[in-house]
Amino acid sequence: MNRQAGVGLVEVLLALSLGLVLLLGASRLFLAATQSWQAQGIAAQLQEDARLVLQRMAQDIRMSGMFGCLRADAISHVNPSSAQAFAQPLEVVRAAGGQLQQLSLISAEVAGAGGRPNWTLVTDCISQARVYPDVQAAPAGHYAIPIRRQTYRVDGTSLMLGSGASYAPLIDNLGELRVDILSQGANGIAGLRLSLTLLDPLARVRPQQYQLTVALRNG
Repeated sequence: MNRQAGVGLVEVLLALSLGLVLLLGASRLFLAATQSWQAQGIAAQLQEDARLVLQRMAQDIRMSGMFGCLRADAISHVNPSSAQAFAQPLEVVRAAGGQLQQLSLISAEVAGAGGRPNWTLVTDCISQARVYPDVQAAPAGHYAIPIRRQTYRVDGTSLMLGSGASYAPLIDNLGELRVDILSQGANGIAGLRLSLTLLDPLARVRPQQYQLTVALRNG
């Protein structure tokens, strides 16, 4: 007589248990890989945001105090208030803990900038240069160079950029921004170190920190 071997209940339960263990392990590996991929993407996006902001700030900082084709001592002013502003084209205002509150920069306006300039420098690029408030047309043989004051301002977790009373957010998710003066030259501040910390609002990655050292052209 032939015996027919069957599968018992114990074997079935054991097989199901092993299958569930393997499935749970695979799902955990998949979840860990997915979280790691998401964290890498978030960190890369924060890094790109920081790169754009720091490059923009560095460009504006390097241009501060650049007022055209003549030296500062060759420039005269219609209004004494502009003379005071031009004497200190870069101002750093910090909180008690050293975090930046406001960074104010004065320089020749870049091409394509919107809005009205704060001043206009009219010069022949040879011996004469005069600063007028607001907009001023240049006579024949002279150049009219728009001069603008730009201000970076920390507002909560946002870094704002504006001119006059108009501000727009440059970047959000700001943890901290520090601007340290590295050296003081004969003509004022000669170098700055920018230290930027960005946060993930959902805390999927730890705070990301970035630094950039900037030398001023007029230092």
